[in-house]
Amino acid sequence: MVAKMILPLLGGTPAVWNTSIFLFQALLLAGYAYAHFASSSLGIRHHAIAHLLIASCCVLALPIKINPQWAPSGNQDPTLSVTWILLGAVGFPFFVLAAGAPLLQLWFAQSKRLSDPYILYAASNLGSMVGLIAYPLVVEPHLSLAQQSQYWFYGYLICLLLTFICAGLTFASSVPSTSEQFKASVDSDDSANTDLPAAERLKLTRRIRWVLLAFAPSSLLLGVTSYITTDIASAPLFWMVPLVLYLLSFVVAFARPAWASSPFLVRRQAFFLLGTAITVFTRANTPAWIILPLHLMSFFVTALICHGMLAADRPRPRHLTEFYLWISAGGVLGGLFNALLAPVIFKSVYEYPLAMIIAAFLRPYVGQAVRTRLNRWLDFLLPIGLGLLLLGMIKAFNAVPILSPRSAHIAVFGLLGVLCMSFAYRPLRFGFGIAAFMIASNYNTGSSGGLLYADRSFFGVYRVTDDKSRGAHVLFHGTTLHGLQTSVEKTRLQPSSYYHPTGPAGQVFSVFEKAGGERKVAIVGLGTGALACYGRPQEKFVFYEIDPLVERIARDRRLFTYMLNCPPAVEVIIGDARVSLSRSAPRHYDLIVLDAFSSDAIPVHLLTREAVQLYLSNLADDGLLLFHISNRYMNLAPVLGRVAASLKLAALDQRDFRVASSESDEGKSPSHWVIMARHKNALSRFLSDPRWSPLDAVKNSDLWTDDYSNILQVVHWQ
Repeated sequence: MVAKMILPLLGGTPAVWNTSIFLFQALLLAGYAYAHFASSSLGIRHHAIAHLLIASCCVLALPIKINPQWAPSGNQDPTLSVTWILLGAVGFPFFVLAAGAPLLQLWFAQSKRLSDPYILYAASNLGSMVGLIAYPLVVEPHLSLAQQSQYWFYGYLICLLLTFICAGLTFASSVPSTSEQFKASVDSDDSANTDLPAAERLKLTRRIRWVLLAFAPSSLLLGVTSYITTDIASAPLFWMVPLVLYLLSFVVAFARPAWASSPFLVRRQAFFLLGTAITVFTRANTPAWIILPLHLMSFFVTALICHGMLAADRPRPRHLTEFYLWISAGGVLGGLFNALLAPVIFKSVYEYPLAMIIAAFLRPYVGQAVRTRLNRWLDFLLPIGLGLLLLGMIKAFNAVPILSPRSAHIAVFGLLGVLCMSFAYRPLRFGFGIAAFMIASNYNTGSSGGLLYADRSFFGVYRVTDDKSRGAHVLFHGTTLHGLQTSVEKTRLQPSSYYHPTGPAGQVFSVFEKAGGERKVAIVGLGTGALACYGRPQEKFVFYEIDPLVERIARDRRLFTYMLNCPPAVEVIIGDARVSLSRSAPRHYDLIVLDAFSSDAIPVHLLTREAVQLYLSNLADDGLLLFHISNRYMNLAPVLGRVAASLKLAALDQRDFRVASSESDEGKSPSHWVIMARHKNALSRFLSDPRWSPLDAVKNSDLWTDDYSNILQVVHWQ
């Protein structure tokens, strides 16, 4: 709900997702720290009274609203923007709710109504999972954001009332007034819980282990989400699946700890973990119906085992709040590592296999642990030998190409993967074995598929490859094509892929060229900068691009030369398009092209009625809006048709899906475009073109606004 509220301010990129996850984990840590230290210092009775007062004061911060004045400047660090906006909008209520979870369990431990209060942690995560699934299926399609916020406020009031009732029941159980009396009371009641550890003091090594067991699944959650949504299937809402599995692993682990730590599951985890790592190292992302379930199953089983080990090692209830504090610290560190550090440190999604290696180190022993000096040496020497053997075989296959580079790579990794599986019964050896695979794969140059460039920003991983079959340099974000340029002299400065002269974009620029005059053109989304080649020397094209790395790629003459050699003057404005365009002079542009993509989808906030109204305010009276809506998973034409109807705009649609062989040789890709204007007369030259058809509003299509959108309605369910 809050993420949708901030979309118009910050955009719908992975940056918002990762930073939001990290911030909520940090608030969770702050809530748990408050629950632990306040209970320890004040005693449960006094702290309960103080907490009820704080929870009551939180009502003053509700309902949740986003102040438009919080919008960042165009070049402001998105990390800071997301952080401050979320803190101001939802920080206080989320902090209160986070603290409530361990406090309720602490109260129940004192009230003696449950033999094991940790079962409530399973209930808490089950509630989170139900809420997560219900949002896109039930809440989002039927309620606007304003209604959602109001109903959430009512839900908080109910929660507050139930918290008062729980506190009353706890006081009725003659709760001790000081923290020491409480601990003594709980300890005297722990003797019946034979499944809980009997140690009175928590050692530092045990606390560190809790942190690591929480860190690995948290890091894996963000790693697998980034990997599958960019390299395997950039389908809408697919980020929910790993998060649901993450919460489910907590539910199962704390409700049935024996299931999560069974030897049967631990043995299978080794296969899933190694198999998934090999697909990452060999860059295997097809067939998706095999690769995708493998990644998800590996993540779920690993998270279940780590959380099961946490549940099995839970301390006595007197240490309950500290236990959750360390678990939360591990989760925050995982989010910090993936969301903020990894994009700066790594040029690819290396945090994902690194989290797998950490999870392998944390695996429980299968069978009896043999700790002789020889075995300890072999834990290091055997993985080193495996890595050297792997590297040697890769080099040999590259020197003597018996198989294709990709087939040889997969065959070698598969063969030596069987050898690595023999390490699985020793966690340290198995973890170093996977690490050896990762290091050897980085030294392999034959599997890169003509990789010319790879780098990473806060918004994702970009790759430029040399497609020798077409004689072209190709830009990818994950698996999604974002533009290409041929090396053939005849077509080198001819826009290609989605922007080919025979396609809808080329047709629009051709009409503009025949009309004469100097055009002012704005393009949201830079890509390779191919559209600049439709300009003339006296014209200026302004690109609005949210990611500075994309500009560096487009201006690198070793990769693409559109920006360097095409006729018009080119300016690139870095920042979110809606924020940047809001500062532009009114009625300034003759043509605005919307070509912004987050992997394979246009950010929702660029398609709402308010967004189109902003574009119109920047458009000349007879100007045109051109939307690129090519998509593998969603049909966005009804959305734009509904918006156009609500604003009384003329709109045409073209699905340019038939590509001739000669066009394909020049790099043309199938594409889908929509063109809009204030008046039908402005589209007169396209109305007579049979390739363009009227874009009529679908009767059952909802109007997308900043306050309401429904992704499920536009998904291609086939």
